[in-house]
This record gives sequence, structure tokens and C-alpha cells, in this order.
Amino acid sequence: MVTTQVVQRQMVYHQDTTTNQSFMDMHYLLRAKGINNNKFFLAIFDYGLMGVDPRDPTLDKQMKLRILRECTINFWYFIREVVRIPIEGGAVGSGTRYKLHRGNLAMNYLFIHNYNQFVDLPRQHGKTVSGLIWYLWVFNFGSSNTQMMFINKKHEDAKRNLSTMKNLRAVLPEYLQMDASIDRYGKKIRAKNTVETLQHPTNGNIIRVLPAARSKTQADGAGRGCTMAIQYYDEFAFIPYNSVIYQAAIPAYSRASENARNNKVPYGLLITTTPGDLTTDEGAFANLMRLNATPWDDVLYDRTYQELEAIKDANQNSTFFYIRYSYLQLGSGQEYFANMVKELQRDWAKIRREVLCEWAVGSMNCPFKEEDLDTIKSLCKTDPINTLYFGNAGQYSLHIWNQFPIGSQHPPIIGVDVAGGWQNDSSAITIIDSQTTKVLATLNCNYIPGQDLAQIVYEIVTKYMRNAIVNIERNGGYGASVLQLLIKSSIKKNLYYEIKEQVKEERFDGVKTVHRKQKVKSYGTDNTANSRIQMIDLLHQRVNYHKDKFIAPILYDELTTMEVKKNGRTEHAANSHDDQIFSYLMALYVWYYGEDLVGRFNIYKNELKTDADIDETTFDYDDRYGTCEILDAKLLAADEEDEIGNMVQSQLDAIQSATSMTQSEFSIKEQEKDADALVKILQTPYGRKAVSESRHIDIDYLEQQYGNGSSRDISNDILSNFYNEDNKNKNGVYEGNLSDIFSKL
Repeated sequence: MVTTQVVQRQMVYHQDTTTNQSFMDMHYLLRAKGINNNKFFLAIFDYGLMGVDPRDPTLDKQMKLRILRECTINFWYFIREVVRIPIEGGAVGSGTRYKLHRGNLAMNYLFIHNYNQFVDLPRQHGKTVSGLIWYLWVFNFGSSNTQMMFINKKHEDAKRNLSTMKNLRAVLPEYLQMDASIDRYGKKIRAKNTVETLQHPTNGNIIRVLPAARSKTQADGAGRGCTMAIQYYDEFAFIPYNSVIYQAAIPAYSRASENARNNKVPYGLLITTTPGDLTTDEGAFANLMRLNATPWDDVLYDRTYQELEAIKDANQNSTFFYIRYSYLQLGSGQEYFANMVKELQRDWAKIRREVLCEWAVGSMNCPFKEEDLDTIKSLCKTDPINTLYFGNAGQYSLHIWNQFPIGSQHPPIIGVDVAGGWQNDSSAITIIDSQTTKVLATLNCNYIPGQDLAQIVYEIVTKYMRNAIVNIERNGGYGASVLQLLIKSSIKKNLYYEIKEQVKEERFDGVKTVHRKQKVKSYGTDNTANSRIQMIDLLHQRVNYHKDKFIAPILYDELTTMEVKKNGRTEHAANSHDDQIFSYLMALYVWYYGEDLVGRFNIYKNELKTDADIDETTFDYDDRYGTCEILDAKLLAADEEDEIGNMVQSQLDAIQSATSMTQSEFSIKEQEKDADALVKILQTPYGRKAVSESRHIDIDYLEQQYGNGSSRDISNDILSNFYNEDNKNKNGVYEGNLSDIFSKL
């Protein structure tokens, strides 16, 4: 079946009869993931080319011209139907077809939109070849008078990339190679072609190879000479003086890219690399660029160009999108991994870097056993089951690793680590299930302001988990400022607190100093020396006995960078971070060390199963940050009673708030879970009273139905069907500032 869509006044067809099976497989994969914009890469403008082999030697001139036109306006057709990748020992002009996977699909999508990208894919998954095929298309069809630059860790490697691109062109059908022009006498005139330069014979495009620098002075000079609108940095983490070259090149690139944008021709920066050595300057700089970039996610295919622009612009630290997929996410299985282990001769440092794409400092002082870390990695999920987006541009991603316990009486626990503005550290959120202590969700961002972080916590609680407990680290003014905002909000009742005594007055009675103390409700948790010892002890317990509960890959990544310092303190290594770990520990701290959890937050702690199926603040914080409330005995008792009532009401509100959830999180079966939760509430006199008041149901009727047993009839009457579907596809096949290229004749 052929579907059509009108874009820029042209009819666009989707070629679901293509013989390139990888493109159809990708269509089915994205559709299964709930992505509406799932077939843009099947686009074809000329309906008559369906079923036509562009490499058929019997094609007439008219058909060749139609194929040339389609290649010129349709990059997806070019890679899907035309491109072949040469193989060693293959016949002249032959090669394998372009294999589409999630990694190079993201690369190509960002190429189309001229976005800068940092790409980190496992070995043998074609990140370099995918980049070179894009540059081949730009060179032959996509623009005119465009300059491109290739650089690599060694000059020979950069020249090899240019040679690979030439080989890709050489296996195109002859009428698409465009390696020579024809003079008026019918003679072929070939353009300049050396190991360091390739020039197009007719459109003025040129590619140059930049030599590697041997000193900072050379690097600075090389960078200042990078006036090209398209720049490709391969093996960036190993390019000597990469920071000097890049920072010197950016001013010239900015001018060139702005000119290209105005002329509606391609531009952009591409960085592809194997994870580098973080103990080197070049490795550390590459890692910083990686961490600062905006992570790419498959769901972004459903965003419009304007929405992608807003997401990009919201990141004040980087203009790059970060593309990273594991070999499993790219469709390779254990056979691939086993082959890589053999090819790399069981060099596990290389395997972790080139196959597992781990950016980590190998440390002899890691506090965890390697076999424990390997087990945790094997138990981590490859992809989140869903992602929720927050912020004005949807730039903040909360990855969901386990289904939220919607309708459960047991509140989830939200741990929040607030960035202190030091060395690009991140603010992080980790949500755990209070019954199993498994990780439910994670968020990590190194450019989020405190006000946005507070807003995200507020929305998570009010929209998705009304009875959640929120524990925020008070680290000086940063965490306290977030607490101040939330204390003034409607989720104040959800904030974790402890009852403490503070010295409010000192006076001398002539003999000794007398302290007048006052009880206060102190919100959040301080990361003091004592609490840090408790949290690190918890982390060791988790690694030793609860490896199955980490689940989120980011927690594993940070675990691998932990080390024991000379002072005996356990923390992250240089050029790495532990923000997600400590947000996780802030949540666990509530479970293990929280006071009166039943009365205050309705947490009933059950026994926890370990990996082996075995059951298993002390800091006087003053109120200068506004995170403490003075209490007396009567007010404290009344406040505690209100808290219990609020938790029951919050549970009822959580059921009612199902309309706030996304479609992928809810289906009709969730109503059954809500009914179960409501029945449990109705088992207590206080719960029946709350339901009667909130739902305007006669209390006598509830007593009759639930006073001496349980019934679910009333729960189905109380609950409504809140499950709606909103699957609007806002994207066209082509959007962005290159759309004119793909719509011109």
C-alpha cells in the first residue's frame, strides 16, 4: 500500500515496497515504539521510480535523469536505493546496501536539519561511513560552492576517510558519479583530486584534509583556518590539542554556517569518536563536550522543527545533540559481542571503550568489585519504557525504567541532588519504589536552573504521583533555594522533613550560658560528613546485595567512576560525576533512616529481597535558608494529623489525576489498578469519610458496603474512564531550513 502526503506543494509517497529491508524494519520498530513520524525515510517523490533499479545497466537516458533528480532532492532515496558500501575483495562497482539502524537514522535526521552532533556508537556500526555518505551526497547533489573539512587523530587517518568517500562515489552508478565534466568537444575534464583534496568538476564544492597539529601554536593556526561550513572531526577524543583547534575554529565556522543558512545549503559540525582516555587533555575535553550536549531520543522524531530548535536553544552549554546507542539497541546480539572480544584479544579496556562505549577512568582504587559492576550492567535495562518531558521546550527528560505504581497506597520516594555550579556538575532526580526500592525513573541535566528543577519536581508530584515523598539535598544555597520554592507550593506536604531542636537564644545567667531551644521541622537532608558516611554505606549495601535494583544505565556509568581517595573518602574520579548516584542515595536515605515514616508519609517498610533472595541527620541546620519551621507541641500534633489526612486525600487525587498521564503510560487496564487502590482506602473509617466528602457519596451507603467486608461495585461507579488518546503527528516528511532543497525541481 502506498500512502501520500503533501509537503511544499509536492506529493510525497512512502515506498513500502523497497527491497532494502533495513528501512522497513526501522519503520516497524519506530511504529512499535509509539512514534508517529515513523516512515519519513521511506519518502519518494517520483512515483514512477518505485520498482526501478537505479543500477540497471539497461536504463534509458530519461529514466537516468529522473533518478538523478530524485537523488538531488531526496537524500533518503539516495541512501536507501542507490548507495553501496564497498567490501574488501568484492567485484568492481559492487558493495553492500546501506543498513539503517537507530544510530545512523539519528545522524541522518540531524544532518537534514543541519544540527551539530556528537556521535558515540560501538565499533563496526558505521558511524564514520554514515558521515562520509552524507558528505558524498552534499558534494555531488546537495549544494554548490561549499567547502568541507576532514580531520582525524592522524593525518593519514584523515586522508583515509577522504579515500573512503572517493571509493563510495566510485561504486555509484556511472551516471551519478559526477567525477568529470564534459567540454564542448565531448572530452571528459576531471577536477583536482589528490590524497588531501577533492574538488567537484562543476558545482565548486571542495573537500580538504586538515593535518594533525604537533603543538598548540600549530593547533591554533589550523583552527583559525577552518572557515568551512561543514567540518568533520573523527576520533575527536584522540586528536592532539583538540580543544585549541576547536575553540579557534568556532568563530570562523559561525560566519561560514550563517552564510550557508542564508543560502539554504547544508552546514554543520560532526564529531564521531571512540570513548577517550579521561586522564588526557584531549580525552577530558571530548568528554566535556559529550556531557554538555543535548541527548538525542527516538521520540524527538515526533517533534516539529520549531520544537527541536527550542530544545537545542534551551541548552546554554552546547549546540550539539549527543547520539549514543549500545550494540543491543543497534540490533547486534551476543554473537557480535563475542566476535569483538576475540578481535580485540580480550583486552577489556579496549572492549569497554570501543564496544561498550564506556567513558570512564580506570582506577586501581575502585571500591567495588569488577564482577559486581559487570552483574549490575547486565541487569540494567537497555531502553526506558517511556520518557516524560518537562520544561517550556520539553528539553528535560525523565526516563521511566519501571511502571509507576499508579493507584498504590505506597508512596514512591523522589531523591533530588541539586547542582552546586561546580565543574559542570548536574542536577539529578531518582525515583524509587518504597516497597521494593527499585529505581522507577531518572533525570539528569547539567544546565537546568534551580527554578526549572523545582518546577519539574512540582509537576512530577502533582501530575503523576500525588503521594510521593521528596527528599532534596541541602547543599548550601543551591538545594535550599529549590526547597524554598517548593515549601511555598501545594506539595509542601510531600517534602521529607525531620523534627529537630535548634538553639534560638543564648543568655548568660551569671554562672553559665543558658541555651533556649526550639523544635523545628527541618526540610530536606544535609550532605554532612556523618550522613555521607551513611549514604556511602548504603551504596556498598546496594552493590553487594541489591544489584538488580539499579536498573538505570546512568547509575552503572557513575558507579564505574567511583574511587577511594587518599583521605579515605569515596567519590567520583576526576572528570566524572556522581550526581545521579547521590540523588539515588537521597531517596534511599528516607527509606533506611527516615523518622516516623508510617505516621508522616504512610510508608510501611517490608522486608527486602537481596540478590540471593535473603531478607534483609545529625547536623543542626539553622533556618537562614528558610527550610525550617518552628513548632510547639500542640501545633506539631495538629500538623501530624493533617499530614495523615493529606496523604489519604492525595491518594484519592492521584486516582482522579489520571488524565494528566501520557497515553503510553495508561491503558484501560489501569482503571482496574485504581479500583484496587480505592478499595483499600475504603477499608478504614477515615478513608470512607474522605471518599464520602470528596465524592459526595452518602456515608451510610459506604459503611454498608465496606464496613464489614469489601465490594468493588462502588469503586467502578466512583472511577471514570480517564484514558484518552492523543496521537497527532505534527511533522511533515521534510522540515527545517533545508526543506527548500527537498522541494525544488
